[in-house]
Amino acid sequence: MPRLTRRRFIGLAAGVAGMTLFGGLRMPKARAAENSLKIWNWSYYIDEALLDEFAAHAGIPRENIVYDEYDDPNVVLSRLEAGKSGYDVVIIPDYILDVAIKEGLLMELNKSLIPNYPHLDEKFKSTPYDPEGRYSAVYMWGTTGFGYRSDLAEKITTLRQIFDPDYGYLKKYSKKITMLEEPIEVILACKAFLGKSVDDWSDETMQEVKEALIRQKPYLAAYAGANVYVEGLKNGSIYVAHAYNGDIVRLQDEEGVDQASFAIPEEGGTIWTDNMCIPKDAENVELAHEFINFMLDPEVSGRNSDYIKYASPVKEARNYVSEEVLENPAVYVPEDLMKKLWFTPQLDEEARRKIENLMIEVKASTVKPEGGIPGFEVGAALTALGGSSLIRKFR
Repeated sequence: MPRLTRRRFIGLAAGVAGMTLFGGLRMPKARAAENSLKIWNWSYYIDEALLDEFAAHAGIPRENIVYDEYDDPNVVLSRLEAGKSGYDVVIIPDYILDVAIKEGLLMELNKSLIPNYPHLDEKFKSTPYDPEGRYSAVYMWGTTGFGYRSDLAEKITTLRQIFDPDYGYLKKYSKKITMLEEPIEVILACKAFLGKSVDDWSDETMQEVKEALIRQKPYLAAYAGANVYVEGLKNGSIYVAHAYNGDIVRLQDEEGVDQASFAIPEEGGTIWTDNMCIPKDAENVELAHEFINFMLDPEVSGRNSDYIKYASPVKEARNYVSEEVLENPAVYVPEDLMKKLWFTPQLDEEARRKIENLMIEVKASTVKPEGGIPGFEVGAALTALGGSSLIRKFR
């Protein structure tokens, strides 16, 4: 989720003086100069003015806060697994959180030190990866849907447009549509199209998914990561892309791409989360809890959301988010669709094996679309679009 462009945050005039107004935050207190906090987060994923404010609130010098950024969360996982992460707070995506909890790499949160925890929306207090919120607090969240060029293609309103050739959309925009390279995202969307539960990994359902994906495949340009579909949407070689909302927000920030839009079909889409956690080897545990509590304050979280243009999990944070960001469906999902979103389910080894085998068969298929256009080869399509895809989400 590298975030290469973000507008400047407006409205910091209240500055540090406004901190004592934040609900649930204690008054600033003096601390020893050696008391420090080390934080590791995705790149371009915080309003750094908040770090200054937290330092003043916590009563420590700003230079005692070490804030590092990463672009590959697998690097964070490797450091956690080594047992010497060197950080007090790490902000990690849901699929890394899942592994970290299972491997016992995180410290259990002390909720008594996080009085702002109740401000979290109920649906973010219990996720498939951390059902009781014992090891994490959601930092920001987003969705998987479809980015499209509104000047080149019709809006995505239903998954029938994407998966049913007879609907006409695939044929109309043949070779101008990409699906995500991550099999789990493609399969979950296809299940929703078929009216299946995201937790249904039965052989019968997987067979239906495979058949639907094989029918869809000849009309696609590629299974692509963000560095391919973002560039494709930007230059007009791609009209529609199965995409992470953050990529489209980033594209909307760029000059000359006014037609970049984002939509979630009526059947729904995936919710992803990034999560604040304390590593087992954290040295400054109390201050780590205090930072998590600070970031869950409604005003702090709302201002952060407004700056980075990602949705806050804190209910009251919307009171501090600009109308421009609140009304952007690429950031905050319309209320009528929220109930149709799903979290990525936890996968056992059998489900992982089925996913892997299914996609091998789909990518090896050679079905031709109506009219005799040859089926594409994924590698060749990616090359034609200008590069290879990223390993993981580019939020």
